[in-house]
This record gives sequence, structure tokens and C-alpha cells, in this order.
Amino acid sequence: MSLRSSRRFSVLLAGALLLLTAGCGGEPQTHTPGTTAPAETVPAAQTTEAAQEPAPAAAAKAAQPSVPTSKADILRLYTEVMNKAKSEKPAYRKMEYQEVTEKNFEQAAVNVALGLASQFMTSEEKAKKNPELHEKGAPAPYFPLYEGEVGCMLDPADAEKAIEKASCRKLSDGNYEIVMTLKPETDPEPFTSYHGQVFAPISRKVIDAEIEKLRVVKPERYSIDYHDCTATLVFNPQSKEIASLLQMTYVTITAKGVIDLGLVEYAIDGSAALENTLTITDFQY
Repeated sequence: MSLRSSRRFSVLLAGALLLLTAGCGGEPQTHTPGTTAPAETVPAAQTTEAAQEPAPAAAAKAAQPSVPTSKADILRLYTEVMNKAKSEKPAYRKMEYQEVTEKNFEQAAVNVALGLASQFMTSEEKAKKNPELHEKGAPAPYFPLYEGEVGCMLDPADAEKAIEKASCRKLSDGNYEIVMTLKPETDPEPFTSYHGQVFAPISRKVIDAEIEKLRVVKPERYSIDYHDCTATLVFNPQSKEIASLLQMTYVTITAKGVIDLGLVEYAIDGSAALENTLTITDFQY
């Protein structure tokens, strides 16, 4: 995603107060993970067993990693795979699009707001016709954390606090599939919130700045609730190379204020829901 896309989504949300981004973040800022991330340990009994096995048997066992079951272990594996992709910079194909799924504002305000927002939204059809083709070795500042230096920043120690549910299973082709859903958060900030460490929510400071630039939008108050946001990662468990990544972000925006078009004002008092789909496939390491 380009810087233009980042501003586009900021304006989209500010202009409509109905929408916001899942695939881009706020101000350009670089964050690196701490150096005290918990290290994955091997139970003593397992270590002893491996040491006593003949070399070929031990190698075969090592080639077949176990499927994690706890939230912390699933997150740890997700992070390992995402960080590998971030550092190795594979080629990939990306599509991203948005849809307003629920509108609980006064209809006239909805029509005006969506008229503004439609200039910046990307439909599924348009996204499929014009996917982003990322070249191998090229910088990937927007994969998937905006201006992040790693692929996932969420600490496994926070897994129970941050993750609603997580699963990992072996697919018929031998790949693993991780499905991870975060707990709801209101107004999450990039990098510092749980959503900001897995997805890329936009900062309120950026939204407020865009609202001020637009001038026609005059909010009295608004809040942005992320809920049911889910990452689905398919990868090779031996090489840790990604086959596909799907990030679904669901947002409910509650706002009160007006859209001031000069001669006419439209009241905003209600809520709306946005669904953002980010799909990355065709990885070439």
C-alpha cells in the first residue's frame, strides 16, 4: 500500500465518519520489537527422547513439527512465519477492498457521506482487476504493519489478554493453517494496541487531521470499535514460507456531528459498520 492509499483511507473515514482502514496505519513511524520476547522451550522429556533416538529418526521427527494448541504457542508460530516473510521480502500478489455492511445514520446523511466515501473506496471487482504485484526483494513497509520492521509485534505473554480464539491445523496438502481472532478494542493505536501489533489501525491523530482538512465534516464525538478481526495464515511448516494471508477487519463507527455543505447541513448521529478484506497470495521466496 502506498502513502497515497494511507491518506485515501484517512479521508474516507473522515469524510464519511462511516469507514476506516484495516490495511494501512497512521503517521510514518518505525517501531521495532523488544529484545525480551519469550523464547520457545522444549520440554525436558522431549529433549531426552530426541537425544536417544537414532539420527535418521530424530531428523524425520524434526521435519514434522507438532501442531500448536495454546494461544501463546499459536501466536508464537504466527509471529515466526510473519517475521520471516518481513525480513526475506518475497514477491506476492495483494488485493484489498472495503464494504459498508451496516448504516444506522439518518438516510440523507448516509447518502451524502457515502457519496464522499465512494471516491476513496475500492470495490472487490476493482481490486481483483488491479491487484498490487510486489516484487521480490523490494521494501515492504506496508506488509502487514504500516512502517513496522517486523510482521507481528504481539507478545505471546499477552496472548490470553489479546486473543479471543486461535486455532492451528494441518491441511490435506501438508501446509498449516492458523486462524486467529482478536478481542474487541476501541480506538486502537498503531503499534501500542493489540490490534496495532497484528493489523494496522489508523491513528486518531491522523483521522482528526483529515477531518480538519475536509472542513465539511464537523464531529462532536466519534469512536471506532474493532471487533472479530481475524487473520488466516497458511504456510509450509518446514520452511515457514507463506502460501496465503487473509486479514478480515470489522469496524463499527459511532459518531455524532454534522456534514456541512454550506447551504445544507446533514446531521450525523448513529453508527455504521465497515468490513475490510486484505488478501495476499502467490508468495515467491
